[in-house]
Order: sequence, then C-alpha cells, then structure tokens
Amino acid sequence: MSKSIVSIVKGTDAKKMVEDALNHLGGVDSLIKEGSTVIVKPNGGHVGSPESSVCTSPAVVKAVIETLRKANPKKIILAESSAIGCDTMECLEVSGILKAAEEAGVDDIRDIKSDTDLIRIQIQNPRSALINVKLPRFLVEADHIVNVPIFKTHVSMVFTCALKNIKGVVQDSIHGAMHMTDLAAAMMDLWSVIKADLSIADLIRPMEGFGPHTTGNPVDFGCIVASQDPVALDATVCRMVGLDINDVDYFKAARDRELGVVDENEIEIRGNTIKEVYKPLHLSYLEGFAAWPEYNFYIENACSSCQGLMAFSMVKLKLLGEYDKNKGIDIVLGRKKEIPEGVRFGKDLILVGDCTNFLKKKIKEAGKSCIHVGGCPPGEPLPYWGITDRVDFPNPDLVKDPKKVRQRLEDETELLLKKIKEKKKE
Repeated sequence: MSKSIVSIVKGTDAKKMVEDALNHLGGVDSLIKEGSTVIVKPNGGHVGSPESSVCTSPAVVKAVIETLRKANPKKIILAESSAIGCDTMECLEVSGILKAAEEAGVDDIRDIKSDTDLIRIQIQNPRSALINVKLPRFLVEADHIVNVPIFKTHVSMVFTCALKNIKGVVQDSIHGAMHMTDLAAAMMDLWSVIKADLSIADLIRPMEGFGPHTTGNPVDFGCIVASQDPVALDATVCRMVGLDINDVDYFKAARDRELGVVDENEIEIRGNTIKEVYKPLHLSYLEGFAAWPEYNFYIENACSSCQGLMAFSMVKLKLLGEYDKNKGIDIVLGRKKEIPEGVRFGKDLILVGDCTNFLKKKIKEAGKSCIHVGGCPPGEPLPYWGITDRVDFPNPDLVKDPKKVRQRLEDETELLLKKIKEKKKE
C-alpha cells in the first residue's frame, strides 16, 4: 500500500518554501491540470492584521497563487466564508490577503457568504445531524480546491489547520447548524462532499495560546507543510508542535470517514524531518473549559467565536485579579431550547451572545432575571465587563459616552499586555 506523502520545508522565503514543498510532492505541474479552474481557500475567517496570525499569511497566499500559476490553469479564484458575525471582505482586507491575492494576479475573489447560485448536496451516511449542504456552484464545479490554512490553537477543536479550514466553504446557516451537532463529525461529513485535493499549511508564524482570534500568540516556526492528504498533514503538524493526536476528536471522525491516514507508519515525510523542525507550542485548550472549575459553564451548541471570547475573558479575569471575585457564577453560551438545570437566576447568571435571547425571554416570562451580553459575537470586552460589572451589555449608559468605553478598553488592554509579558518571564 502506498503511503501518504507530506512535505515539510523550513526556511525564510515564503515563495521558495511553497515551491519546494510542492516539488517534494511531484511538482505543481503534476498536481494542477493545465487549463483548469483552481479555488484557493485561505483561512481568512476573522478580522486580524498580518502580524496577528489570525489569518493565513499574505506572503503565503501570494506565494501559493504565483506557484499555482506556473501550471497554466485557466482561472484561479480566491474564495472564503468568514465566521458567523464577521464580514468576509473586511477579514480579507485587514489580514492583507486581499492585497496579496491581487498582487499575485488572482483572477477573481469570491465571498462565499454572498453567493446565491447554490447547489444542494446530500450527505451520504451522515455521522452528524448535517444531512445536506448548500454550496456555491463555482466551488462544486471547480477542478481543484487548494486549501491554505494557518495552524492555530482553537477553543472548539484544540487546533485548526487543514481539516477544519474546509469549514470556511459554507454559508452562515450551515455554519451554525454544524455547531448544533457533533462538530468533528459534521466537519468530516462536509469533507465527504467537498474535498480539497491539495493542502498547503502556513506554519511560518503559527498561533499558540488562546486562539483562534486576536488573543493567541504568534510564534516564529518557519515552516510550510503540504500534502494531498489533509489528515496526514494535520497529524504530522501535531507531531511537529508536540500535540498528542489522541487529544484531538476529529482524527477519529476522519478515520471513520476514511479521509486519510494518521499512523506515522503510513506517512512518508519529504524535505525536512519532524525532528529537525520540532518545536512544542502552548496549546491552551487541552482541558477546555475545565481549566476554570470555579465557574459553571453551559456551552453546548455554542459557536467558536463565543467560546473563544469567553475563554479570553477567563484569562483576562485571572490576569487582572478579577477571577476569584466572581467565582461560582453560571455562564451560558449557545442556542438552548430550555433553561439549563441548576442555574441560579439574578446577577450570578450570565447569558452570552444573541443566540441566548430566547433564554432571556423565557427567564423574564418566568419572573426571573439574569445578565445578558448581546452581540453575534459580542464585542471583545463585553463578556468580561458583563461578569465584572453585572449589568447588561451593550450598556446604554456606555453607548452615550464612547470615549469612556475606548479609554476603559485601552487601560485594560495596556495592563493585560503588561501582565502577559510578566507571565512569560516566570
């Protein structure tokens, strides 16, 4: 049986690294058909500057498009669907991906969220509650999908790289539905109907810590990893950063769907070895929300945006000395049909996100009260303020004085960054 090939290239020049990585797989001409339509799918799902490592590096996106062009495809389309609550084009612009793609001569840039020419595809033998998906015709009919993720820690799935990045080809309705079921199984159900036939992962400056948003820490790693097998790629990346694959749910789901291989004995590494590039990263979500046992979380069906914001708020509470003051409270995220059992009403019950509006209404109808932090997702400081201030947010009093809001946020951010630096030195 032939092995899955994964290429690892360490270096400093993104274009040379991408070219070398593809050469180890047989060369771009063997991977991309002449005259074909190629979709380039980066990770551009949240607003973040190029320096933040929230999105795929613009240098990598540019390098990939320029390298693919050497195979003489008919058309190269960059396509993305940002996270719920985010604007795709804003994400691509702020991240530098938009400009990089244009400079590389991309033929088109498409916001999957706004596409109306959709094809409904039935999922065969679904492993999750996802029975069918609607996908843009241009995506389904493309000859190649080239997946260009960045490695980041991720609150929902421990990390995100090749496998999870394909989740960015669906629109918000499907995106939300995937969070209402077994997310790992839903992602693999999606892979069963829309496969990327080449993945090129950005590990030049991957994100450790409390990703996948702006609260993670970029780390100089200096690698590009490529493969036609996304499972083998992700498994290899885990070994490169010191993550036990048994701690990640979606490898089991990927095996069940026979989407690729995980076992080292079934993977051939070309280029640099894992040993040569090995560098452990701090992966904050191995414990999940169990890392804060003094708080009661109800996170079923919550999206990664709200989970990420909540995790960041917990870290902020600890670093700014507010954690112990608020121990014992109940925090509810995600869509719920009923009020969770055991929650205490009043100011010790915090509902986070617009999807908890239904619960807020039910609580009010029952003659009870709670604190509600609105937004989809809420603004970054609002869950933290909801806990510390015990008032609803957005708060009308603060809206009247935006200067006061900005000043508070700036003061807290300055102190937070100082505390993080101190923590790193310990």
